[in-house]
Amino acid sequence: MRIDPDAARREAANPFETLYTTNLKPLNGRMFVIAVDELGIRFSGARAVLETAGNFIDKLSPADRTAFVSYPEPGIQVGFTNDALRLKTAMRRVVGRTQVQTGRFNLGLSEAIAISERADARVFNEVVARECAQMNGAGLEQCERDVLNDAEQLVRGVRQDTQQSLRGLYDLLVGLTVIEGQKTLILISEGLIIDSPTDLDQVIRAAAFARVTINVLVLDLSRNDSTVARPQPTPSEDRELQLGGLGDLAAATRGSLYHIAGTGEGVFERLASETLAYYILGVEEAASDRDGKQHRIDVEVRRRNVTVRSRRAFVISAPTTTRRKAEETLLDALKSPFGVAEVPLRVTTFTQKDPASDKARVIIAADVGQPGGEPEEYTVGYVLLNDQGTVASSGLEKRVLSVPDGASTVPRDYLTEFAVEPGSYSLRFGVVDAAGRRGGLIRDVNAWKLSGEEFAFGDLLIGDVGADASRKIRPGVEPRVAGQLAAFSELYSTTAATLERTSASFEIADDQDTPALLTAPAQVVPGKDEGHRVVQALLSPAVLPPGRYMARVRLERDGKVAGVLSRPFIHEAPAGAAPIPFLRGTSATFDPKAVLRRDLIDSFLDAMEKQSPALKGPVAEAKAGRYGIAALEALTAGEQTAAAFFKGLDWYTKGQLNEAATQMQLAAGPRREFFPAAFYLGAAYAAAGRDRDAAGVWQMAFGREPRPQIAYVLFADARLRDGQPESVIDVLKAVHERNPADDEIGQRLGAAYLMTGRYADALPVIDAYLSRNATDQSAIFAAVFAQYHVVRQERLALSPAEQTKLARYVRAYDGPYQPLLAKYLQIMRGR
Repeated sequence: MRIDPDAARREAANPFETLYTTNLKPLNGRMFVIAVDELGIRFSGARAVLETAGNFIDKLSPADRTAFVSYPEPGIQVGFTNDALRLKTAMRRVVGRTQVQTGRFNLGLSEAIAISERADARVFNEVVARECAQMNGAGLEQCERDVLNDAEQLVRGVRQDTQQSLRGLYDLLVGLTVIEGQKTLILISEGLIIDSPTDLDQVIRAAAFARVTINVLVLDLSRNDSTVARPQPTPSEDRELQLGGLGDLAAATRGSLYHIAGTGEGVFERLASETLAYYILGVEEAASDRDGKQHRIDVEVRRRNVTVRSRRAFVISAPTTTRRKAEETLLDALKSPFGVAEVPLRVTTFTQKDPASDKARVIIAADVGQPGGEPEEYTVGYVLLNDQGTVASSGLEKRVLSVPDGASTVPRDYLTEFAVEPGSYSLRFGVVDAAGRRGGLIRDVNAWKLSGEEFAFGDLLIGDVGADASRKIRPGVEPRVAGQLAAFSELYSTTAATLERTSASFEIADDQDTPALLTAPAQVVPGKDEGHRVVQALLSPAVLPPGRYMARVRLERDGKVAGVLSRPFIHEAPAGAAPIPFLRGTSATFDPKAVLRRDLIDSFLDAMEKQSPALKGPVAEAKAGRYGIAALEALTAGEQTAAAFFKGLDWYTKGQLNEAATQMQLAAGPRREFFPAAFYLGAAYAAAGRDRDAAGVWQMAFGREPRPQIAYVLFADARLRDGQPESVIDVLKAVHERNPADDEIGQRLGAAYLMTGRYADALPVIDAYLSRNATDQSAIFAAVFAQYHVVRQERLALSPAEQTKLARYVRAYDGPYQPLLAKYLQIMRGR
């Protein structure tokens, strides 16, 4: 197995993962602890192997984490990180503290132990004969006493060093017990002298609890070491004592013992390879196992020529009824170098300029727990560490967290903020629920310097502000949007002129780098002072398929891109059909002059003269545009209805809408039976912005007989502007059936079908229109949009003919929504 660094970097650079951090992602990194027993290392003795360790760290996957510790106290400590420079800087500070035991005599360590602890007379006599040669009498007796004293001092110093080393290693392992997952400890030492294998029991038990494998790198001792004044009399025996304890430690913790004669490069390569994978075996627990003691366990395999490394013992803690405090459990979660996923978490951060200082204001937004649920109390905390590992900000509190707006699809949310000096930080965030379950994660935070810069901008905030844009933006990890999507950011500069040359646009795309699916202009409005601007925008994602998207604000200065801000969100399809104004008729405004066309008025006048020959004179005046005179002549002839109609036309042409409406109402009759007057009564209402009244008059006046096409068009436009597409369908369906080639009617009927979600009914209308208007961009969009919703609602696959047709539509479309149409087509082809 081999690590693919490029794949790991691509995974680490996931566009959504960079904008928020989660503990739900499966653990795919390794944890290494490089530890140095400074009491077991001579001065500068570990320099070469630590340089190799630095190279080893450089080659690890971005998902791996490494810690460095030298012990015993006061030692050097660097918590789990992927900051190679910080780790290597700490390693260079290691010196080595082994003290060369100096005495009057040149005693070997094995000799001193034999003399001091085992009272071995043979060894004592051999040493005395060597060190007290040519002495006799009282001088010999004093020399014998001095040899015994030197031996006791040498052993006492070695035992004290061993005790301190074991205590330092034990404390390290205990600290690792609160961190989830398998860990590999690389212990660098020259030796560890123990009295009995039982001296290691406590350390081995802690390693099992912490799930730590200890691999020991033993540095070979040079026979020509300048720090040693005299050659040792028993070098082989002494070296065997030094190695025995380390060998037992590695074997009991599923590790190996490696002898390092040079830089140890091959050993580190082997460790990198061997730690890529391992097996986890489950063993049934007996009641007697849960006693906190070691229990022997052996693992064997039938495969030949392989080495099995497994723990020789397991330890299960004794049952307890004492529950730890939530604060203590939270601190354990905050120490983990990876996510702790007992409670699901997603966390993001936003940086803005602190309004009261030159510091950066950091907002933490978190999703806590599973979606939905009742409000629940959590213990929440965070620690913000700078690049030196110093705490820059922290917080711990108990807070009742609830689901925003009671939604069942989103988790409980948490918000907090604080001000810090600009810089790069590591955020450790954690929670503990009422049952003691933990959640924790680590996120890198860049608190940019925003004050005193020529041009700077804060992070992008987005949120659902509802269909009427009445709600405020609430920062979130990945907001769910069913209404309008709002965007907010801040711009900062030392000069107002820089900001005056800045513009912005708001986009929605599939991710950070793909073409925009939807675009809208963003406003850049004045802020609290000349060096401050606010960017704000609204955009409805209603036409987008439900799913995950990226909101982007593109900033430009002097026509050049100055920055792109991104945030993810989830688009939720609204319960009803969204109004989709992509056909011309749906957004047409009423033109008062459209009803004053000479041919239209003349058609009404001809019908009036045909019905009443007495109106020949008034009609002639009206055709000449003299509506006032026509009204007087009609009144003289006893034609009161016609007189009111002509007078109404006179007022309408002069822009006196209220007076025109009064006259037309008199002429139209209570049931709007006189259609010409009803038509212009509606026109007067529409010109005054009273679309509902206008459409009501027109619909009542239509009756069963055909009316002029413009009447149906104006009626449909008024209803669509008023948001009543169902009424349009009721009237225009029959009209379209009588004349399916009427594109003005077809446009509006298709739009009404789209607005009511009747996509299957819209398709044949729009397709027929496109057969005569193949380049109409709005109609092309509407056709693909309708087909997409038919496929989505009915869950049917496209036929080859439909695929060919849609591909032709997409190729013919060159408008601003081309990427969106391509997305529709891709989704439909995938079904």
